[in-house]
Amino acid sequence: MMKKYMILMVAAITMTTILVAQPKNTPPPIAPGLAANGDLKRQNGDFNGALADYNTEIAKIDAEAKRIVKLKADYVKMSEFDKMNQNQDEIKRSYNDWARLYYGRAMANIGLGKKGEAPADLTMAIALDDRMADAYYQRAMLNAGPQNREAACTDIAKAMSLGHEKAKVAYDDNFCWNQALVYFKEGNSNLTLRKYDDAIASYDKAIGLSPDSGRYYAKRGQAYYAKGDKTKALEDFTKATEVSPNQGEGFYQLGMYYFNLDEFDKAFDYFTKCLAVDKLNYNAYIYRAQCCEREQKFTSAIYDYGQAISIRPNDPEAYYRRALLNRDMKNMTDACKDFRKAASMEHPDAAGYLEECK
Repeated sequence: MMKKYMILMVAAITMTTILVAQPKNTPPPIAPGLAANGDLKRQNGDFNGALADYNTEIAKIDAEAKRIVKLKADYVKMSEFDKMNQNQDEIKRSYNDWARLYYGRAMANIGLGKKGEAPADLTMAIALDDRMADAYYQRAMLNAGPQNREAACTDIAKAMSLGHEKAKVAYDDNFCWNQALVYFKEGNSNLTLRKYDDAIASYDKAIGLSPDSGRYYAKRGQAYYAKGDKTKALEDFTKATEVSPNQGEGFYQLGMYYFNLDEFDKAFDYFTKCLAVDKLNYNAYIYRAQCCEREQKFTSAIYDYGQAISIRPNDPEAYYRRALLNRDMKNMTDACKDFRKAASMEHPDAAGYLEECK
């Protein structure tokens, strides 16, 4: 029994020794794949050796990789109809293994001080795998000068949206949000002037610099809707709610989208979601009340007009609409009170009903 106990003790001490002997700063494991040898050498500071390994592997796949990149670029430009008829097997396949080769070669060149060699490889890596956050970040750092600041900010924003830890700091340090706001305001001006294509182009730039802003998508969606492209409008309105679920603009625009299609149940639901996060949205109450009217829910409509009035007591529209409802329901005392209020605020149609209130 004692001998068995001693064997167990020795085994335990040996295991403890092994655990303690593990180095504290063990480098991260090298992922298997084509880039593994180059990655290991680069991690150990052997940039020339890494470069040689990357070059050897890239030579084997370079022509095919470039063909795939062109195929992807052509696919993006296709119409939705053409995309449906395109064989998408090659488009949807993962090319991360190849992307890591080009990324690794770029980083090896950066390590050797040959920064001019790196951007093309980083661009190739991104084209092969557009979720490679560190490739965007490294390309941004190479472009971080005044002349390429906007391109750098776009890459930083993309890296940030993919969860890159350092990108958020770089985004703020480079005031990328400020440039996004400039384009957003430019888009708003063009939208007001009904220059829809120009507005969309400005919103595209704003979104490129700030892809996590729901209001940018919502505004671009308005421009698409005004232009007549309802499919893209719906995509943008939906995207707005996904990236900014705590903002009301995307939900409001979805409410308007379905209201204009006479789908009042859906519209009501989206106006309600809008008001859950934006309790002072006057227009959401006005249009939710109209949804209630269409569904014969008059008491609810009167309530919503009342909420709108509490937000904008000097706007005659809600008074007028509530007066019409009360008139239809034979509540003439309340109707006349609202008609008088709306008429005193110079509502163009309210005065005509005052004859009924004498």
